[in-house]
Order: sequence, then structure tokens, then C-alpha cells
Amino acid sequence: MIRLLLQFEWRSLSEIAQKLESDYDCKMSLPGLLKHMKELESAGIVRQESGVFAKVSDARKTIYTLEGKTRIEKVLQQLEDNVANPLLAGLIFSETAQLARKVQGIGTMLTKEEKRHLESLLGSCESEKTFSHLTEDEKKKVKLWRMMIAVMEE
Repeated sequence: MIRLLLQFEWRSLSEIAQKLESDYDCKMSLPGLLKHMKELESAGIVRQESGVFAKVSDARKTIYTLEGKTRIEKVLQQLEDNVANPLLAGLIFSETAQLARKVQGIGTMLTKEEKRHLESLLGSCESEKTFSHLTEDEKKKVKLWRMMIAVMEE
């Protein structure tokens, strides 16, 4: 919801619901969405304006706008840096670990597709963005799996 408001500055509740469903595959009822918007409003993140674009004040034409857009963008960036990126690193490592354990179980019977996929996952794990969020133990496992692929190629 916040990202939508960042993109479009202001939206009605029904427009927010439509965009959530079409862009993010997130279906939410208008009462549920209203509850979320009231929480965001009480937190000082959004402000509602009733009947702003109507000739006569009309509560059905309520729109929601962000308060302090720059501040919110900064907070979202901090959340991505401190929460989203570490979580994504964990997901990438988990998928890599699952495939690497499978490879360890079947030894040299690795298909070209599986090898390419494992190398791609290892590359993602070794990327600066992901590697910095892995634990020391996970970093060691990534290096071990890289050596395992090298040995299997010989």
C-alpha cells in the first residue's frame, strides 16, 4: 500500500485495492484495507482527505496521501537493507543448500541442468549483496559446495 502511494502520491481506497490485486496479486476487502489505512493514518504515515476532488464534499471520494514522502522512502530503504536483504539471502542459501545436498547424495550423476542451476545459485550466494548477509558457517558451506563442483568436473 505504501509503495503504491509512493508511486502515485494519492489514491482512493478502491484504487488501492484494485492495484494491490492487479500488481501484487494481493486481494483485500475494502473493510480490511480501510482498517490498514486507519492504522497507517494513526502512525502518521498517511492522511485521508474526504471529497477533495468532488464539487460537493463527498465521503465516498476519500483519498489517501503519504505524509513525509522522503522520510518514508528512507525508512523503506532501511527496511530493505536491514530486513529484506538478509531474508532474501537466507532464501537463496536455503535453495542452494537443498540442491547441493541432493548433488552430494547422487555424486557424479548430476545433469547439466542441475549443474547450471547449482552454479547459478552459488553465484547468487557469492554475490556481494547476498554473501555479506550469510553467517560464517553458511559462507564456509558455499565455498565447500564450490569445491565440490570443481572436483566433480575433474
